[in-house]
Amino acid sequence: MAETVLDINEVIKNLYLGSWTAAKDIIRLKAKGITHILTVNNSPLPKSVSEQFKYKFIHGFDLEFTDLLNYFEECIKFIDEGIRYGSVLVHCLAGCSRSATMVIAYLMKKKEMSYGEALGFVRKCRSIVHPNEGFKDQLLLYEEMENKIDTTNERFRRYRLKKLALKIHSYDLDETFSPEELTANPSESDNKADIVYKCRKCRQPLFKKSGLISHNVGEGEAAFDWRSRIPANQREAMEGVENTTPCKQSLFIEPVRWMAESISEPLGKLSCPKCGSKIGSFVWHGEKCPCGAWVAPAFHIRTNKVDESKPFVMLPK
Repeated sequence: MAETVLDINEVIKNLYLGSWTAAKDIIRLKAKGITHILTVNNSPLPKSVSEQFKYKFIHGFDLEFTDLLNYFEECIKFIDEGIRYGSVLVHCLAGCSRSATMVIAYLMKKKEMSYGEALGFVRKCRSIVHPNEGFKDQLLLYEEMENKIDTTNERFRRYRLKKLALKIHSYDLDETFSPEELTANPSESDNKADIVYKCRKCRQPLFKKSGLISHNVGEGEAAFDWRSRIPANQREAMEGVENTTPCKQSLFIEPVRWMAESISEPLGKLSCPKCGSKIGSFVWHGEKCPCGAWVAPAFHIRTNKVDESKPFVMLPK
């Protein structure tokens, strides 16, 4: 029998996955002993429904650029509470992509399943489950981070910056961003062995090496020139072949705390917070590196404006 939007499927004991329509069927939910509801959708359930349960709402569209990864931990905690003290329903519109992503993340974390194992397990319970490609990538990144949010993971740092860039582009002119939203913590770590980059003019510490965002060498200027003389057959051969050589021409970093007051706009200049010397620029939608790679978002520091300062190491007596 084919599944319908009325279906509520039990994934493991006391954990159910379903649809918007199913989530509004109060009589059926209570008959199944459901005490908690997690909604992952673009709108919450009506209060006439949600007020009768322990309720959590996560706003998100079923689009590849929607960020669910940063909500995994709090949703897993909510689901865990629901299973422990009753039963929990996780739903979106169809119970196919958004809510399924949260249930898969839960199984990865709590049942120590790989992404593939968790996806297969949930599909056996609800065959229509199909996280979109963006959610799939988020789950794979979560797996790479060993099923926890690791703010030092470079792929996560890139992910965070891209999501923040999307938010900057779509923000209301009356909205403001806190320094915590705009800046990252890893490059401000207390690692005393980390190399510090200082302003060449006044020696003000600016950022640490751990805050650099690396990228691989691109195709050079030809990659951005429609008049490029690279033959078509060579271009076709180059497509899909990733260059794994790290670029050493430019310094791109994640935003740090001293930048917070100047980077809420889409683009602008970066100046030393002490002497005011121009040291670089930022473009949230990205810019090209001289090597030919596109870096987005781009917080570009001019190499001739900073110096590396290696940490002082006490020699043993």
